[in-house]
Amino acid sequence: MTENNKQDQQVDGAIEAIQTPAETDSPSSDTTTAAETKAQPLSYNAVFASVSLGISLIALATSGWLYYQSTQSTLPKEIAMLVEAQTNLDNKIDTNTVNKAQLNQLVEQISRSEHTLQKQTEQFSAAQIQQDDKLTTLETKLNRISHTTKEDWKLAEAEYLIRLANQRLLLESDNSGAVTLLSNADDILNALEDPIVFATRKALAKDIQALKSLSQFDLEGAYLKLNALYDNVKSLPQREPSKEWQANVAEKVTTENSTIDTATGKIASVLGSFWQSIRSLVVINYHHKPITALLPPAQYQQLVTGIQLQLDIAQVALIKGEPVIYQQALSRVANATTEHFETQSNQVVSFLASLTTLQELNPAPELPMPRDSLVAMKELMKTWSQRGNDDVVTDSISSQVDMEDRTITPLEPGDKS
Repeated sequence: MTENNKQDQQVDGAIEAIQTPAETDSPSSDTTTAAETKAQPLSYNAVFASVSLGISLIALATSGWLYYQSTQSTLPKEIAMLVEAQTNLDNKIDTNTVNKAQLNQLVEQISRSEHTLQKQTEQFSAAQIQQDDKLTTLETKLNRISHTTKEDWKLAEAEYLIRLANQRLLLESDNSGAVTLLSNADDILNALEDPIVFATRKALAKDIQALKSLSQFDLEGAYLKLNALYDNVKSLPQREPSKEWQANVAEKVTTENSTIDTATGKIASVLGSFWQSIRSLVVINYHHKPITALLPPAQYQQLVTGIQLQLDIAQVALIKGEPVIYQQALSRVANATTEHFETQSNQVVSFLASLTTLQELNPAPELPMPRDSLVAMKELMKTWSQRGNDDVVTDSISSQVDMEDRTITPLEPGDKS
């Protein structure tokens, strides 16, 4: 508003400036009328120009004021519109960001689905290949079964016997049973009377000879012998320090009594026996070795229990095929027996003899496995099956040729076609 007032004052000042020269020139116009008449058109033009200039300035000022007022009145609206547009733009950007994230998730899901579908396709293809292989195998087996002969069953039986022999040796270490099974397989191959089985029979003969060269090992018999020794431990007599001296003295007394016949000799023998009985109260160690006294009942029971425990360990090692543990247990039993029991007794001698016999056994002998026979039998089965397939193909081809010959009718001499 202050600027408009200033512009109005300027316009009023210009009009007054135009009017004041006219008033000041009025006395001169009275003196010089000719000059006034010439100057009137010029003054009118100046007044007109001044008025038009003032009006133009007023119009310009009015338009400027109106423009200013219009700009002042629309600026908040434009700012609000710009804020609203900015808000809408931000919302659109946020919406686009959310849509982009969802689109990325959809792309990831699609890629995962494609990967899963690819895996499933590969699995289906692999399963289809397996099914095709199974179908091919079943067709081959059906063809074999439909064209199976008595010789095929004999070969299958021989292969089963060879496998059973391997299992006997691996699981039970049954040497004689394995030899019997291999011999039966060799008899079956011999009954075929086919030169194709020569290599297999050669391998069988080699394995049978290798098994027969081994010594027989009776596992059950050795186990029962150890069990019998276990029961005999309680009845073994202990070693007494004075028994050997008493036996020597008894022999001397008997010889002296046989030589004395007179009454004086009898009296002397009675006195001598009395003296020997007194001397028996004292034991002299002639070999300079420490004399071990009889064990108390508790220690004797511990000794018997320890020996029986070692025999149990030997039985377990015998069954499991542990030769080191087996020999250690039997050596401990032998040492304890010779140290604490009377070695001159018949029971102890028999016990030690049986123990020595068992020590000579090997619970885990190295048995030759008839693997050559099994490999040769597999090769024989492959060759036999290939020959059988060739025969089947030949028979099928010949049957097809026969059918074609039957379907073709012979041409008569008059038929040109």
